[in-house]
Amino acid sequence: MASDPSSSSTGALALPSPSAKRKRPSKLEIPSVLRELQPDQLRSRDLACRDDAVCFGEPGVAVASFKGKKQLMEDAFKIASSLDGNPSKGFFGVYDGHGGRKAADYVAEHLHENILEKMGNADASSDKEAAIKAGYLKTDREFMTQGLSSGACCVTALIQGQEIAISNLGDCRAVLCRGGVAEALTKDHRADKEDEKQRIEDMGGFVEMHRGSWRVHGILSVSRSIGDAHLKQWVMAEPDTRVLHLTGDMEFLVLASDGLWEEVGNQEAVNIVKRSCLADKATFSSTDLHKDENDEYGCVNVSPSSKLQRILLLKQQKKIKQSPSHRRPLESWKDSENEFFGEIDSPPLKSRRVSLIKRMNTKTECLSSQENNGDCNKGFSPVGLIAACKELANLAISRGSLDDITVMVVDLSQFRRDKVI
Repeated sequence: MASDPSSSSTGALALPSPSAKRKRPSKLEIPSVLRELQPDQLRSRDLACRDDAVCFGEPGVAVASFKGKKQLMEDAFKIASSLDGNPSKGFFGVYDGHGGRKAADYVAEHLHENILEKMGNADASSDKEAAIKAGYLKTDREFMTQGLSSGACCVTALIQGQEIAISNLGDCRAVLCRGGVAEALTKDHRADKEDEKQRIEDMGGFVEMHRGSWRVHGILSVSRSIGDAHLKQWVMAEPDTRVLHLTGDMEFLVLASDGLWEEVGNQEAVNIVKRSCLADKATFSSTDLHKDENDEYGCVNVSPSSKLQRILLLKQQKKIKQSPSHRRPLESWKDSENEFFGEIDSPPLKSRRVSLIKRMNTKTECLSSQENNGDCNKGFSPVGLIAACKELANLAISRGSLDDITVMVVDLSQFRRDKVI
């Protein structure tokens, strides 16, 4: 007779009684350092919509901003290229928000005003650094009165005369192109940096690993920002600032949020900007029509396809045989179908080839000079700057960046005294 499996020592374990209940855990005591603002203390949910992408450019500066995988776009930027109507005075900023966009928007609207207010007649570098610090701290204090929980990292560039002041909070970064070489002008303020960690611990806080990165009280990965009221005792708004004198080898600045720098290196970013802007110059130069001072017949445009050029030259050869010495004004030789000037019935074919080769050699030398010494005409076009910003952002996205990305490029030749007008 078979034994009852429920009574056998080798049988399955008995199921718990349906009447058994899970005990409620004892009340958890949350340390005061981890307490955040209560919902009833906030006057706004800080949730507003924004366009997914923005691209903007003007002479000397361009910006591209793309929303990441977050529900909301939290980046912002500020361009004030001619402060007080002075073309040698400008302010540029990129702001990376977190916990909402209100902090980034507030900073974009007020930070430059507060800095200029504090700047006054500051001339010495130390005075400018102190004024910028005061402007940042004032912006932080004023935003804290809004009762909002969001925060923002910042990187700004203030250009006055022949000096440029670079400041940052958090992990937004400024990179200078100096003679083609990338030079980081800021250092990231992150919780994993030993000096920032020590500062936080000295103030009674702590840093711990959470979700794969070191965070202030297990919450915020950056150690400095504007806003972040619930962590303000440890996450300060005091920026690092460097004041530099503009020199001829300073070509441009790249200001960007960490969405770019997590995927693209400093030198790589500089190389992409130079290549993109020089490519735009080459395209513009190839489609531009020139007329030599001693040539009343103009120049051959090198932009049409090679097939079209061959057809044109064949037509020219036929007409030259029929009327080798006939000359006609330049205005009568505009090809209405192809929209460029030809040289039909103009100088002999051999001289045209020599003239074209000379122009192409001159153009090649110019582009080579641009790569080695900056560029022939000094300064990049807005089209090239926008293309560079978009290429950098798209590269970061293609490599897996999930964060919002804002990239700004500032052409410093617009502010230098040695610029070519």
